[in-house]
Amino acid sequence: MLDSLFNPKSVAVVGASEIPFKWGTYISSNILDGKFTGRYYPVNPNIPEVFGFKTYPSIRELPEAVDLVFITTPAKTVMQILQDCIAKGIKNIVMITSGFSETGAEGAQMEKEIIKLAKYHGLNIVGPNTMGIVNTHCSLYATGAITRPKPGGISIIAQSGNLGYQIMEWAESEDIGIAKFVGSGNEAVLKIEDYLKYFKSDSKTKVILMYVEGVDDGRVFVDIATETSLHKPIIALKAGRTEIGSKAAASHTGAMAGSFSIFKGIMQQTGIVFAESPRQLLTLSAAFDSFPLPKGNKIGIITLGGGWGVVTADECAERGLVIPHLPQSIKDELDKRLPPFWSRENPVDLVGQPDFQLFNDAVELMVAHDDFDAVIVLGIVGSKVFAYRAAEAVRNLGKMEKSVFDDFKKLLYIHQKEFLDRLIELMNRYKKPVLPVSLSKMPGDETVHSNGGDYKVVIYDSPEEAVLCLSKMYQYYNYVDKRSRAYA
Repeated sequence: MLDSLFNPKSVAVVGASEIPFKWGTYISSNILDGKFTGRYYPVNPNIPEVFGFKTYPSIRELPEAVDLVFITTPAKTVMQILQDCIAKGIKNIVMITSGFSETGAEGAQMEKEIIKLAKYHGLNIVGPNTMGIVNTHCSLYATGAITRPKPGGISIIAQSGNLGYQIMEWAESEDIGIAKFVGSGNEAVLKIEDYLKYFKSDSKTKVILMYVEGVDDGRVFVDIATETSLHKPIIALKAGRTEIGSKAAASHTGAMAGSFSIFKGIMQQTGIVFAESPRQLLTLSAAFDSFPLPKGNKIGIITLGGGWGVVTADECAERGLVIPHLPQSIKDELDKRLPPFWSRENPVDLVGQPDFQLFNDAVELMVAHDDFDAVIVLGIVGSKVFAYRAAEAVRNLGKMEKSVFDDFKKLLYIHQKEFLDRLIELMNRYKKPVLPVSLSKMPGDETVHSNGGDYKVVIYDSPEEAVLCLSKMYQYYNYVDKRSRAYA
């Protein structure tokens, strides 16, 4: 188990420093500034203290056998530091240090020696050549670059630390929660499948996000990925899709990228959800972390304007989702509330009616009906922008007091929050996903809305994003359902 690696109560940083642009400074300052909940020990024989903490000349002289050691010193120092860890009874090491198999034959030989030592003594080594690790749930932010995503349910395995960092940056900027991150580096000892196995059993991880350049043991990877995906969704981006990309992957981490077409087949076989870009990785992961899975492919669409409904219906059809006819019972109910020229079909066009109670009722009618497995709601979230701008124009013409305008603006935000809370309530009751698309935003608008329950609402900027997520969630549900029935 890797629990003490990802949930350490004490850490030491070898090569800790206060000098700018040194890895020992990056890791130490990030740990301390991130408010790590455990104990921190800097190791450096050349200075008396780091950021106010007494330094120790070596691992052997630490006052305790820490749970986790970060090594930031040059490659030639690593073997001695590992011997010190063994003597101290320390098993978990994050090897930030580069200069191994990614650099050529000499570095590869040093890496082989590390592997031999680690296997003999049972060491868990992340890297070498890694960006570091993160566990938001114990405020451990131990990477070379600073980002502070909030605690959440998405755990990241990245064979590129920089790309993994960028995903965490996006997550932080869009208020998407992250559980854990590991930059797997060269994977000398711990492999991508070891992290998969751990995250499968980790109670804080709901969704696993992977950036993969290459896999050493395909059979082991397939077995573990297949087992893991039956319990938790895995979203993966495979690099090295072209010959140029494969060569770049080899020079980056020493990974053999292998055939992209073969790996894509493996993803389908194991239930891994395929992402086509780094941004899509995060978009899909947030959806899987937020919504209940659709148990079918029948989609209801509600829109404030007809054109967006048509575009969304096209997107659904192109991704294998079905747009059923609107049941007569729903037509009868909406006939009582809408002008006679409304669409009377799915997509339901609410013809721009500014009625929040109508919005709530229309969504519930569709979510509650057995003919629909999921609902996409277009333009209701974000409709406050139009009301705000109309009121602003009146105010600018001197026909509305500032206090009245400010109260009106607050009321618009309240209505939107109440609507989003209502969507979560409906998802809790009917166990169906409801995906809102906001076609306009105001400063301060959230990307993810949560009220502390099991489900959250991701607010999409475009219909194609919402449809993509629904199609991938349905594919995953279908895979798990078939596999589960096969084993029953």
